[in-house]
Amino acid sequence: MMVKNILIIRHCEAANDSPTRRDFDRALTDYGEEQAVRLGQHIKGLPLELDAVYVSPAKRTMQTTTILSEQLTNQPRLMDAEELYEATDNVLKAAVNRFDPDFNTVALVGHNPSVSGLFSYLSSEFCSFATGTCAWISFEVDDWKALAGNTGTVKSVFEP
Repeated sequence: MMVKNILIIRHCEAANDSPTRRDFDRALTDYGEEQAVRLGQHIKGLPLELDAVYVSPAKRTMQTTTILSEQLTNQPRLMDAEELYEATDNVLKAAVNRFDPDFNTVALVGHNPSVSGLFSYLSSEFCSFATGTCAWISFEVDDWKALAGNTGTVKSVFEP
């Protein structure tokens, strides 16, 4: 039996909504950039190596991913995951089941409330997912298709 690992990550702190800027284009604040550095250092210290990062195309998730990736020794493949922006819980559940089976350890960088919903679904635990939160869940499965509700073991939750 293989082990699959997922890091569920909420983007770091972003600028507030403005009447002149689309939500999609919100950028990280200076504090959010600092959070992303700490997040990357945390991930680098975990006993795993990311194969891939599935990331929402929104500016704040892309910035979070870029900055955290700069902290890592190996560079995971970036997987554009358009469905992660404005995703419902069901969309995220389906997305996880479609991860490339060749990847054993992946990160998903998205938005609340869907990331906290996915975490609760997979682990049967609750986490509010403040900005920058990273939750590591492990599964004893051979394929991502086998991920289902309450099948994951929470290894750690980190808030930068």
